Amino acid sequence: MRIDDIDQEDADIDWFATDEAGHVLHVASGGGVLPESVASSQEDLLLLHQYFLTLPERGDAVAVEPGLQGNSSVRYAQRGLFSFNKTQLHERADARYYVVARPIIPLTVAELPPPLAELLRRTLLPGNVVSLSTLELTAIS
Repeated sequence: MRIDDIDQEDADIDWFATDEAGHVLHVASGGGVLPESVASSQEDLLLLHQYFLTLPERGDAVAVEPGLQGNSSVRYAQRGLFSFNKTQLHERADARYYVVARPIIPLTVAELPPPLAELLRRTLLPGNVVSLSTLELTAIS
């Protein structure tokens, strides 16, 4: 089932993507528009969400903002995901995100079970997330 526009605007939805180098990203929508590849299937998003939440920690994470230890973004980064938050919460038209936490040991899409890797590859960020401090949703296909 598709995640409709009203639900996207009303909720802070965790979604996932990969970059061209195969790194895995976690993005907290903050009430913003989801990429269509994410919004098209609530069931696929739930599968990815459950998988990443149950991964064991791979190592520490570097929180960009002080005082974030225990935050869900840091927990995702400890599992190997680069974590981003929306710049302006509940501003539907704002497509800007900023990095919140970086993993010390990044997870790559090649390490995922093939069915989940296939789901994740539907949402692709051009380039390499390692050096990004911000991202624009418009760059994600």
